[in-house]
Amino acid sequence: MESYFEECNRETMIIPQCETAGCLENIETIASLPGVDGIFVGPYDLSTSLGKPGQFSDPVISEAIDRILRACKAAVKPCFIYADNAAGSRAYFQQGFDGVTLSMDALLVIRSMKKMIQEIWTEVR
Repeated sequence: MESYFEECNRETMIIPQCETAGCLENIETIASLPGVDGIFVGPYDLSTSLGKPGQFSDPVISEAIDRILRACKAAVKPCFIYADNAAGSRAYFQQGFDGVTLSMDALLVIRSMKKMIQEIWTEVR
C-alpha cells in the first residue's frame, strides 16, 4: 500500500481552477506553490466574476487570461483553458496554452446530431 500511495501522489496532478477575481489577484502565488502542478482557466466563470460575463474580447478579460498564462509560464507549469469550439481552441493553443478542453460532452453530441439531421434532410430534399 505504501508504494501505491507514493506512486499516486507522484503521478496525480493538482490543477486548481482560476475562476474568480480572488484567485486572479493571487495567481502568481498560487501558480508557484509547491504541489500545484498547473492552472485551469474557467473563462466563463472568470469573466462573470470580473463583471463581464462571456465578454472574452474585452481588454479586462483578455488581460486576466494573459496574466494567468504568464503566471504559469513563470512558474514553469502547464496552463489549461476551456473553449467552446475549434476556432477558440486553435487561438488558445497559438496564445501558448498547454491544453484546451473543447466544449462539453452534451454539447458535442447535440452539435453532431444537428449536423447529421441537417445532412439527412439536405439529401432527402
